[in-house]
Amino acid sequence: MAALSLAAKSSGEPIYLDHAAATPLDPRVEAAMHAAAAFANPSSPHAAGRRARALLEDARERILTLVGGRTSGAIRDQLVFTSGATEANRLGVLGTAGRHAGIVASSARDHGSLVTAAARLVAAGWQGVPLPLDTRGGACIAAGRLAATSRGRVVVLCLTPLCGQTGIRDSLEPLAAISPATTLLVHADATQAIAWESISFRDLPLTSLAFAPCKFGGPRGIGALVLRGDVPLEPLADGPQERGLRGGTEPVALAVGFATALELAVAGRSEASRHVTLLRDAFERNVVAAAGRHGIDSYVVGQGADRGPHITTIAFRGCDRQAMVMAADLAGICLATGTACASGSSEPSAAVAALGLPSWVPAAAVRASFAASITSAEVDLAMVKLDGVFRGFVAGGLHRSIDTQ
Repeated sequence: MAALSLAAKSSGEPIYLDHAAATPLDPRVEAAMHAAAAFANPSSPHAAGRRARALLEDARERILTLVGGRTSGAIRDQLVFTSGATEANRLGVLGTAGRHAGIVASSARDHGSLVTAAARLVAAGWQGVPLPLDTRGGACIAAGRLAATSRGRVVVLCLTPLCGQTGIRDSLEPLAAISPATTLLVHADATQAIAWESISFRDLPLTSLAFAPCKFGGPRGIGALVLRGDVPLEPLADGPQERGLRGGTEPVALAVGFATALELAVAGRSEASRHVTLLRDAFERNVVAAAGRHGIDSYVVGQGADRGPHITTIAFRGCDRQAMVMAADLAGICLATGTACASGSSEPSAAVAALGLPSWVPAAAVRASFAASITSAEVDLAMVKLDGVFRGFVAGGLHRSIDTQ
């Protein structure tokens, strides 16, 4: 382990390793939002309203361009501002499905907002199909097979290019060769992926794409759905705003912050990915070694798979995941048991449970997630604190021997 720089957390602040749940607001984003000072309603016809409208539409164009949407031509892609990625996911699935029941498919790697949206279609008479995860932890191969054998029926696929529970990537390539004869609607939740990999919406076999800036230094309370220009959308909340696709006054300052955060993420993506990958790999090596020194076996979920740089999920054999997160919190480290939206659940991570791993792994899996703002000194200090957590688990009888495979 590298020499510690204890100055990294001299104030007693916790070491925050839960960036997959939410990131701190980047000061440059905050400054851009303050400079916008758009208090007026962008639907108002007066000068202040027109200025607010101009800022809103400029932010929309910037975001759509950055994700490779079509911003001109006969079929221009649309970008709908929402309250966050959860609403964007629901709008992408329920708003495009249409009125004739077909097949809807989702997998264990999907966020709860996609799973519940699919369940709502099933309740309305659709055929629900669970997509099994392959040996790499992806669902797109199964999704491609389903679409290829469902000709003549509407098929809605819910996909997650980068899993927020495990960090495992999933390539959309298996969908590229699907025959146009299939009425296929593909929605992707790119919330975890968008900051870390280049996405060109026009070049992907997608109908819609959801994401939110709170995962990459942007504000909370706003998200976006990118929609292919030739796909009709049924609003979930009627109203005249967002070209009639979503009711509610648009938060102009949040939209400006959204666009700024995405620009910063794209510009710094390569360096941030390199830095965060090094931090993640060092954390994995050191946490496994620290646990081993106290007689605790570890398992890094997806270690041999293609993963995004910022997430690691590690199971500590014989240690309850919720007790581990609570102990880490008391020691001044912010970890997670999975996605923040499911943090109150007593059930293990669905994506981890679906990987066919030894039965003790899902019950003992803890997630750490990183951002470019994290330093190696902070990770080193976190390891010192976690070493104490492992020691306390063993000394306090919280660690138990498990023989179940």
